[in-house]
Amino acid sequence: MRSFLEGQMNNENVHRVTGHAGNQYGIRVLFRGDNLLFMENEKGLICTIDAAHGAIFTKSIKQWDSTGKKMSQKERIRVTGLIKKYCKEFYNHAVVE
Repeated sequence: MRSFLEGQMNNENVHRVTGHAGNQYGIRVLFRGDNLLFMENEKGLICTIDAAHGAIFTKSIKQWDSTGKKMSQKERIRVTGLIKKYCKEFYNHAVVE
């Protein structure tokens, strides 16, 4: 999984943006729209989504897949908000959790 994730994190087709605090974010819908790559600086994760219906399955966001570090509830809420924000910006304006 990590080698796949590393390859995706280096993919030139990832939508990249710099946040207001200078953090680097990346987002890309994977496969048939049922997974999503999200990156924050050097960390990355793959979560479950339904791109056709603009749904993010927040229970699939548990850890940073690139480091194996588990997320606290507070961090999961923060990351979910960022995913929602950037999904709206790049893909679907009607994203729901």
